[in-house]
Order: sequence, then C-alpha cells, then structure tokens
Amino acid sequence: MIPHTERHGVLRYTEIMCGIIGYSSIEEKKPVEGILLDGLRSMEYRGYDSWGVAIATKKGVFIEKKIGPISQLNSKPIDSFSLGIGHTRWATHGGVTKTNAHPHLSSDDRFVVVQNGIVENFIELKTKLQTLGYAFKTQTDTEVIVHLIHLELQYGKKNLHDAVRSTFLQLSGRNTFVVMDRETKTIMAIRQGSPLVVGRSPNSVMLASDTLPLLGKMPEVIFIDDNQLVEIHAAKIAIYDAKTGKKILFEAKPLTQKVEKIDKAGFDHFMIKEIYEQEHTIIDATSYSEVELLPAVKKIKKARHVYTLGAGTAAFAAGHIARFLREINIFTQELRAYEAASYLSLIDKRDIVLVVSQSGETADTLEVVEFLKKKKVTIISIVNMIGSTLSRLSDLSYLSRTGPEICVASTKAYTAQIAWGYLLAQSIIGNYQQAKKQIQDVSNKLHHYFQTKQNQQVLKKLAKKLVTAEHFFVLGKEQHFYSALEAALKIKEITYKHIEGFSAGELKHGVIALIEKGSYIFGVVGGEESKRNETLNALAEVKARGAIVVGIASEPSDFFDIHIAVPDGKELDSITKIIPFQLLAYYLALNLKNNPDKPRSLAKSVTVK
Repeated sequence: MIPHTERHGVLRYTEIMCGIIGYSSIEEKKPVEGILLDGLRSMEYRGYDSWGVAIATKKGVFIEKKIGPISQLNSKPIDSFSLGIGHTRWATHGGVTKTNAHPHLSSDDRFVVVQNGIVENFIELKTKLQTLGYAFKTQTDTEVIVHLIHLELQYGKKNLHDAVRSTFLQLSGRNTFVVMDRETKTIMAIRQGSPLVVGRSPNSVMLASDTLPLLGKMPEVIFIDDNQLVEIHAAKIAIYDAKTGKKILFEAKPLTQKVEKIDKAGFDHFMIKEIYEQEHTIIDATSYSEVELLPAVKKIKKARHVYTLGAGTAAFAAGHIARFLREINIFTQELRAYEAASYLSLIDKRDIVLVVSQSGETADTLEVVEFLKKKKVTIISIVNMIGSTLSRLSDLSYLSRTGPEICVASTKAYTAQIAWGYLLAQSIIGNYQQAKKQIQDVSNKLHHYFQTKQNQQVLKKLAKKLVTAEHFFVLGKEQHFYSALEAALKIKEITYKHIEGFSAGELKHGVIALIEKGSYIFGVVGGEESKRNETLNALAEVKARGAIVVGIASEPSDFFDIHIAVPDGKELDSITKIIPFQLLAYYLALNLKNNPDKPRSLAKSVTVK
C-alpha cells in the first residue's frame, strides 16, 4: 500500500500548485518588475487567486499583496532591489483575501515566509502556538510556520538555519517553504513534495517553482530534492540535508532550455493558440531517432508486464499508449494514479511502469512512482517539463517537446504524448519509419483542418446552441473510449457544464436511462468498421429516444442530426477526433463568459494532497 498521508487526524485538502520566486544578488540592483513580477507571470499557468511580494530594504521589509491578476506594484516605493521573494496562491486554508495572501511577516518584522503545500498537522500546531500566546492574523496554515520559526529563535535555536530546520521537522505533509530574513540578508528554502529549482549566475541567485522564471537570466541550475535545505546569501549557495543537518555537495547544470517568448502570438487566449500548435507539436514530440528510443524499446521487450500511469488528462493519454502496446501483443494495464494502490503489491522489478505527465510534479503520480522505486521497478516517463521531479526519478525519461503549455486545460501536451506513445509502440515491432510517415500525415491533415474556416464556423454555431443545455454525453468505442473521457473532461474544465464520457457499450447497461428528448449526445465514430457500426447502433438508440446526435466523424450518417466533419487519422484517429472537442470547449467557454485559460478552482498541476 502507498504510505498513508492523512496524518494527525487532518483531512486531505484541495490539491494545489502555487508559484514561488526568490532573488538574491551581491550588489547589482535589478528592477522588481523584471525579476519578481515577471517571474510570477511566467508561472501564471500554475493557477492562482492572489499574489504578493516581499522586498528587503534598509527600513524594513516592504510587502505588497493583491487579489486577482498580477499587476504593477501600487506604491512603487523602490525601483530596484537585491533581495526579495514572491508568491502566487491558490486558497486552501482560508479564503481569498489580501490578509491570507503570501508572504507572511513575522511578529518582530524580521522575516517573511511563503509556502507551496499543506501543513497537515496545522490544527495541532496552531493550538500549541495559541497556548504559548501567539495570535493568528490569518486563516492560513502557512502562519504556523512563521510562528514556529519565531518561537525557535526566541526560545530554542540560536540561528535562523537551525530554527528553520527545527520547524520543518515539526511539519507533516507535502510542502515547500521559503524564508527571507532581513537581518542576515539570507533566503532559506526547504523542499518537501512541491518542486523547487535554484538558478545561479556569477553575481546573483534565483529560486523558483520551475525553470521558466530562470530562462535568460540564470546560466546554471540546481534541482532541489525532497528534504533538502537551501541557504542563499548574496550569490552564495549551500545545500543541507534538512533532517540531519549535514552539508550536501551539489552540481550545477547548464540551463539549456530554449528561451521561448510566452505570449499569445496574436490569438485571444493561450488555449486557442495551443490548440492550433498541435500540427507542429505532434511532430516535435516524435522527433526522437530510433537510437534514442532503443533503450525504452529494449526494456519493454524484456518486461513481464507493462503498466501505464497518469492522472487527469495524462491518464487518458496513458490509456491510449496502453492500447497501442496491447495491439502489438504486449500485456499492458493502464492505471489511474489516484486508484493505483491495489495494484502496487502485484508490480515488481520484472515489470515496467510507463508514466505520463505534463508537469512531472503531480502528487498522486509521484507518490506511486516513489513507492515503486523502492521496489526497484523500472520507470519510463514522458513529461513536458525539463528537470521535473518525475524526469529525475525515472530510469528513462523523454520530453514531450511541446514548449510551455500555459492554458490550465491541457491540449497540445495530450496529443503530443499520444503521438510519442504510438511511435514507441511501433518502434518495438520495427515500424519506426512507417509510424513517422503516419504522424506526418496526421500533421498535414490537422493543418488543412485548421485552415478551413468552415470547420470553426460549424463549432461556433454549435457552441451557441449549447449555452442553455444542462447535460451532455459523449460516447466512443475502443480508442475513442479514451477520446470520450478526455472530451468530457475538457468541456467540464472550462465551461463548468455537466458532461460525461462513456463507452458506447455502456449505453444499454444504465446510461440510456438518462437520455431524454433534447439531450445532446456526441458520438466519436472511427476505427474498424465493426467498431464504427457499434457506435452508430448506440447513436441510433439514443436518437430514437429524442436525443440530438452530434457525430464527430470523417463520414456523414443518417443517425447524425449535426455532423462535425473531421479527417480520418486511422491508427491516430484519437488525435484528429479530439480537436473538435477542444475547439468546442473553447468557443462554449467564451459564450459563457468564462476565461478558458484559467478555469475556476483548477491548477496546471496538483503538487500536494
């Protein structure tokens, strides 16, 4: 079983992904806008509802916190700085208020704290601190970290380093926190669960939740592991084992990630831009040579069983990859990371687990991977973030190469990982070159589809009709079962409409009871003739009950009330058939006045439990 994380009687809270930024330099004065605020903006894709910065000055600690989008500082008391931290917050403990936003200042105005994660024994620690006379100004669990450090400095440890370490050892749960101390002009950070990377240049150091804020600024990076404490003073870095206090030798690596301008390139939103990029990203994701794929091919051939693993959209991509492997007679079972516990005793070092993730930081997925690593199970991963925890835990890791995906709802990473999985499966049976041609053919078809304005007009018209509809259903068969699940998820995520995806075979086993006159039923029709006919027969049944049938298919049918024409992707039909759903979700969100890039209550990755 996976180790239980519901400790001290504290329930698991909403999973989140905050953003952390920090900066320290020797003497150079950098603009706040260009370092802290731009750094936070580069991590907006992680999701947030409030943000704040803290800057060390000669007079004290300047703090500004705001609700909503990242903007310029109101008061602008300083134009430049040499020591500061910033944070974007998704509310978990406490509402969305300026008071609850990070950073949080100590009662003696000496240091500030930001955190990404959850203190699971928050209630226990808060009660203890209150009995010692500490007053809480916020509803956040982060405030207990602030008070614990202050308590250690006042009555226990003589220096900040030891106080921070001692505080960390009292916390339960997956969390990463950063402390900026005005007195010693030091930044200290401890990672536990949520990601942290440090960038280094000759005169300055930055730390962040991922590499994007460091691009173009820091030539070298150090990826921090769990239970490590980073101490930064001016441009000097020291790393320690947070549990034992022993100093750790580290090696900085060149930051070779391409600096990509993160903008909408003339599109209204990142989502529509990223949808249109897919004709290119499926090619980029499959630009690996046969030689580069060979290590994975060899390991899969030797494996007793193969399991694919993912969460959310990545789970559906993993499902497609599992099907590709089963089709070449390799026993493969797809697992949802959050439902994998009952399988873990069955998996051993004779097996391969192929893990799919966009961020490489999803807590549910990492929890399973960390457990399997202890059993010496081989991990192969496909991930979109350079230096992610998953990529570093993996025996073999491949990048999706799609570039940053800013919209919270995944589109291009999903199809890129499906394409990569198909190329890998075909390489196992010696069909590498043929698979490359098939992927190029799908790319060409997507290009033509996007260039045909009528395709978008049909979907825009349908989106207007769906504004008042309350329930939708999507059905598919074989590869399109996963397409139906992903289509439903995409529409749920950004329209907040109730929609369910299911197998066409499930219709007569209960789902049909939900169908009534006027219900919208989407049928994803493709694949072998027998499977197409099964889906069409299911659509005939719902049409007979008064449902409005929307066919996502390359050919029309008398069963369709509305036909959304899509090119036949053949073995990769799952890529072509998902595109109309992505576009429909986008257009429907616009009609509903929703922001498609930042859906409510969702984050790009879920890094704590």
